[in-house]
Amino acid sequence: MKGFRLKERKLLFAFTVLISLTVVIGLVGIFQIQNLHQKLENLAKSNLRFESAVLEMRINNAIYALGVRNYAFWKVSRYLSALSSGIGLEKISSAADLFKKSLRVYEQTAYLPSQKEWAGEIGRSFAELENLGSEIIKLADEPAIEKNSAIINSRLMAFENRVYKIDEFLNYAVGKSNLKEVERQIASARQDKGQAILLLRFALASAVVIGILIALSIYRRRIKERLYRQDMFNKMINLEEDERRRLSTSVHDELGQDLSALKIYLGVIEQGLGNIQQELRDKIDECKKIITGLIDKSHNIAFLLRPPDLDEVGLAESLEALLLEYKHLTGVDYSYEKPGVFFELSSEYSLLFYRICQELLTNMAKHSRAKRVELILKNDGANVRLSYFDDGRGFDYSQVLKHPFRRRDDKIQLGLLGLKERVEFLDGKMNIESGFGKGTKVIVDLPVIEKKT
Repeated sequence: MKGFRLKERKLLFAFTVLISLTVVIGLVGIFQIQNLHQKLENLAKSNLRFESAVLEMRINNAIYALGVRNYAFWKVSRYLSALSSGIGLEKISSAADLFKKSLRVYEQTAYLPSQKEWAGEIGRSFAELENLGSEIIKLADEPAIEKNSAIINSRLMAFENRVYKIDEFLNYAVGKSNLKEVERQIASARQDKGQAILLLRFALASAVVIGILIALSIYRRRIKERLYRQDMFNKMINLEEDERRRLSTSVHDELGQDLSALKIYLGVIEQGLGNIQQELRDKIDECKKIITGLIDKSHNIAFLLRPPDLDEVGLAESLEALLLEYKHLTGVDYSYEKPGVFFELSSEYSLLFYRICQELLTNMAKHSRAKRVELILKNDGANVRLSYFDDGRGFDYSQVLKHPFRRRDDKIQLGLLGLKERVEFLDGKMNIESGFGKGTKVIVDLPVIEKKT
């Protein structure tokens, strides 16, 4: 028992580990999926803001340069009116403000030191560009614009060079760096995904292995328990059968011989008395008939205690012989259906089926007043089924289960309950259905245990 309890603790511990591991697998999987999803979502958001800010800076840089360039050109050509000049300056100022706004978005989104450094460099470059633009606009607004045309052209050359450098820096340095960072984060996400998958596979494999070990341990334990129950059942059956065999031998040999000797002595006494009264002779004959009946009953009792043909002809034929015996005793009609193919069970299982049938027929003979009995024996390869039906008066089986020790007559039903416990002890099933005026129906199913050779 201590060994079984220790094994139960080990199984419980292993089962707890399996459940815990399964929960951990689920939590790790959920965490990894959420983490990967969050990374991709953050990457998409940050990359979108980065790309949008860079694109807007490039557009506003071009608009600002175009505005300054056109303003100086039309001023030199004297085609730009005062109203148009005001509108042109507003566009130039708006483009500069939008560039700075996009730059602030870029600075806020930047999370790498290099990105923040580039943001400062872009700000300084655009400030220099604004200074050049303001200088060009100021020169274009002076009255002596013809004298300043050479200076304006020189400043425009420097201005265009600065615009080109800013655009090139935004396009190649900032844009490509952002793309590389995106690729790096994607590679990191893929690596995390690979690690998560590897971890999940390892955890799942561990759970499967532990589950298999637990299932194997439970299976082995059930096999051991079943073998233990079978061994205990076999010992119990063997003890009972030894006692039955001893009683059968005692009844058949000792009591039968004594009754036969008594019958012979009565015959000798009858012969020695000579001419005696007919009344006394009739009494002696009646005694001899009683003794003959007792001899027959002793033979029947010996047969019921230990059927001699069970091991010789098998269960199916022994049941048929038992039915014939009870038909001779009670006169009840019967029908018997047995398997078409001969099969053998272990002696203990054969005895159990035989005792069940014997108990049912005994109850039928003593209590049920049945007129017909039906018995069916089937073997489907995995189970052996014994089905019994009679049309007797029956009994209230539900009340027997509720009050098993209610009265002395219930010992008949208690015999069935004891046999039912034996069947269930061997992983079998015994279904009993009965009711007053409804007869009795009993179905027994047992797993096949073949006869050992």
